[in-house]
Order: sequence, then C-alpha cells, then structure tokens
Amino acid sequence: MRGLTKLGVLSLGLAAFLQPACSKDDEPTSHSGKERLQCDGVNTVSAETRLLTRVQYDNTIRDLLGLDLRLAQDLFPLENTANGFSNNARAHQASPLGIEKYLEAAEVLSSELTADELAAFVPCELSTADEACAGDFIAQFGKRAFRRPLTDAEASGLLKVFQNSSPKYGPEEALRLVFQALLQSPQFLYRPESISVATAETGAVQLGSYEMASRLSYFLWNTTPDAVLFEAADNDELRTAEQIEAQARRMLADPRAREVALDFNRQWLGLDRLDSVVREETPGVEAPVSLNQMQLPGSWRESMERFLGEVVFDGEGTVHDLFTSPVVYVDAELAKLYGVEAPAEGFARVELDPDERAGLLTQPALLAMFSHPDQSAPIKRGVFVREQILCQPIDPPPPSVDQTPPDPNPNLTTRERFADHTSIPGCIDCHKKIDGIGFGLENYDQLGRFRADEFGIPIDASGQVLEATEERLNGKFNGAVQLSKRLADSAQVQDCIATQWYRYATGRVENDADGCSLQQVHDAFQASGGKLKELLVAITLSDAFRYRRPGSQDGAQ
Repeated sequence: MRGLTKLGVLSLGLAAFLQPACSKDDEPTSHSGKERLQCDGVNTVSAETRLLTRVQYDNTIRDLLGLDLRLAQDLFPLENTANGFSNNARAHQASPLGIEKYLEAAEVLSSELTADELAAFVPCELSTADEACAGDFIAQFGKRAFRRPLTDAEASGLLKVFQNSSPKYGPEEALRLVFQALLQSPQFLYRPESISVATAETGAVQLGSYEMASRLSYFLWNTTPDAVLFEAADNDELRTAEQIEAQARRMLADPRAREVALDFNRQWLGLDRLDSVVREETPGVEAPVSLNQMQLPGSWRESMERFLGEVVFDGEGTVHDLFTSPVVYVDAELAKLYGVEAPAEGFARVELDPDERAGLLTQPALLAMFSHPDQSAPIKRGVFVREQILCQPIDPPPPSVDQTPPDPNPNLTTRERFADHTSIPGCIDCHKKIDGIGFGLENYDQLGRFRADEFGIPIDASGQVLEATEERLNGKFNGAVQLSKRLADSAQVQDCIATQWYRYATGRVENDADGCSLQQVHDAFQASGGKLKELLVAITLSDAFRYRRPGSQDGAQ
C-alpha cells in the first residue's frame, strides 16, 4: 500500500497545535491553605489543546476499531511530564519523531484491518465504492474519529483523497488512504475545543455537547466517547449539570474508570519507579528469607494496585480509608517476606496488625520504593509526604550538597546517621519540614517490613509535622500509624488529593484563575466525607471542566 505520508495531510494542521497559548495568569499557584474566595457567576480558565497520550491513543484505537495492538506503547516517544503527570498539555506536545510515528501508526493500522474489518465501516461493497459511498464513510467514520461531525471543508478535503487515489489504486485502497488521513489528522490526535462560542449572559464559552462528551470520556475512561455519550451529544444533552452528573456516575460504574484511577495513582505516586527497584538486606543483618529480586518489583506493584483499587472503588472509598486500612495484598513472595500465610496462587487480601499498618503510608510497595537499596530513606519518604500528600513543594538541594546517603553502621540507627548528615547549616530550613515526617516512618525497612529495632538498637519513630497550612496537622506524633490517622481526616490532605486529580483532569497545573473552580471541587469533596468517586463527579461539574475562557482554542481547527 502507498503510505499517506506523501500527501502531507498531517502537516496541514499540526503546527497550529504545537505551542499552547499562555496568558499572564497561567503561572502555577498553590491554593492549599488559601483564604476563601468570593466567587460569583461563571469563572473561566484558559483551555489548552491536548494531545492524546500513548494510553489514550491505544484505548481509542481499541474502542474505535476493535484492534488492541498497543501501537503507541511500542512506537510513540515517552511523554514529557509535569508534576508527575504525562497528560499535561504544556509538557506533552508533538515532536518531529512523534509526528513520524503518528504517520507510521496510521499506516500500520490501515494495513492491519482486513477487508472484512474495513467493510464494517463502509456502507457499500469495497470493490465498487464510489464517491457517494466514500462520502458516507467519511461522514460516519469521520464523526467517530474526530469525536464530532465533520465540517464541510474537512469532508471535502477527505473526499478529494478518495477521488485522487481511486483511479490509480482502486476503491478499497483509496478508502484505506482516507482512513489513514483521518487517523493522521490533528483533529484525531488532539482534542481541540473550538466549536462553541461565548454566551452574552456569562461571557464564557460553555463547551458544546460533543466537546463535553470528549472531556468526560478522556477524563473518566482515557478513551473515545461510547455510543451513549455520542447519542447524548447528538441530542445536545450534555449541557446541564444534571445531564453531566448522570453521565459521570454511569461512567464511574464502568471498569474503564477503575483503569483511569489506576493510571492516576500510578503517576501521582510514581509507581513506575518500582519497575527498576532493587532492594537488598542491610549489610551485617542476617536475611530471614531469601529474596527473589526478579519478582519483587512486580509483586510490590501488583500489591499496591490492588490495594488502591479496593480503596477507591470498593466500600466507602474515602480518604480516611486510604490512610487507615490495614489491608495488604500478598502473593507467595510477599507473604514470605512479611510473615503471613501464602496464597495457593495469585494474590490474597490480608489484614495486618492495625498497630503496624495503616493505609497508604505503610504499604510495603511505597516504603520499598522510597528507600535506598540497602537501607530506608527517611528523606525520600519525608519529601514524598510533604509534596504529594500535603501539596507543599520542597526546593531541591543546592548543587554543591553531597546527597550520597551515609553507609549503614551497626553502631548507629538510620535515624542517627541521617540526622547528623542533614544538620548542616543551610540545609536545616528544608530538612526540618522533611525529617520529622520521614523519621516517623523508621519502623519500616527498605523492604517494607515492620521492625522494632535496627542492629539491636530500638527504633525511635517519633516525628513531628511543622509548617503545614492546616494547623491541626502540626505537632508531634509517634510512628506511621499515628501520622496516618492524623492525615486521614485532614482538610489539607483532602484538598491536596483533590488538587492532584484536578491537575490530571484538566491537563494543567493550577493557577490563580483556577481558584474558584478548585474551591468548588474542594467544598464538594469535603461535603461528601472525602469520597473519592464523589471527587471525580465534582470535578466534572466545576466551571473549569464545563467552560473555557474566550480566545483559548478559538480557531484551532
């Protein structure tokens, strides 16, 4: 087959999407701990045109064509990330290599479709397809590919591809070239929202029903809209809060929403780090069990993913549960490591001692991930809690500071060695925010095991939270369980988790213009008692999700 690359279809519109526009209020701003805002009317933010991620591309192809090839995972460059998220519109943009791979993927998909599979999308016999049939194919399949009806100009341009190709290659090959053109178009690869216009009443641009269908589907499912969303869009029934909420709740009951929650948690918590984790026994400590270093990273990751899936989608699904549940999932390798009965196969749900385990911070996978190869890492653990759980970023250390961890010493605990290492003048201001949290997790070694002593020396797991924006979080605590219980009912923690989800949903880091939308989301989340699924519904009902600022994306066709 002749590739469509020579036709230059992709280049016709891609350049317009490469650099998202900035406005003066687009600088990131943290809203955790801010005073309440006075919010009247509709509060809009700039909306940037978003490129499909590799996960979204593969899911879209699966649901659009019925082909589960995972081409994007194999072909496309890794996304650049911002604040840990790969779907950030500023960070994830098309590169020259990426453009080549989009072209290649469309050609591969065109060749992978059998004649019968292609015929399922074409309303006539392939061998006798004429311009009328091609026009119907363009209108019908094009609507699904672009996630909205095509404009007359778009349909005309695609029909010309068929007209120019059919005499030379025959109708079936010409239709395949049209198919390639659709999948190489910026309207497929990106999610432009430029059809709707501002209303006189609000001065804001309310997203049209097709645009809202795409926002809902890519937020809650990471894929293209399904038939129900398309039908609602056809009837312009994705306008009101009630209509949007009904669809969001329907979608959250679908298994694809569970996959999205996993994708969010993977990025928020940085679970990909587990793939390359190597953990060993501390030198001088007799190993109680032999470790399968090849299996442990995968076991830890699966254990964490099962725990998070249960917390979000089973039972009440609250932030309180996230930080207090004593549940751990173990396979034979992890059961051996943590001293519980091994399941006959696969993973088993076990409840560990609630005096030793309480939710996310005591999950073995997280503790192992934020460790050094042969010892725990209180600084890494403290930074993680401060930045990802409290949304209080820590400045990186000066380049001149030696960050090499002190070697294990049988005469000193990890706490004693790191306390000396981090008491250097110039480092204290940051470390007082980090160390008091990290040292409180010292009851867990680099393998995530609970321990009462190190080298025979009793563990000191006392800690202290300083300079949290919520005053009730500040103060001393003893051990991870006490800290977790304090975090479990914290408004600052709820606001931080809501903000992390908001970043994931909008593809942006929040700025001053997001203040009222974030306040809407935070209020609804706290009113629900911290229910995580209610948080996702609240985001879909926020002004930032339903509206955009005039001028952002206008004309991006």
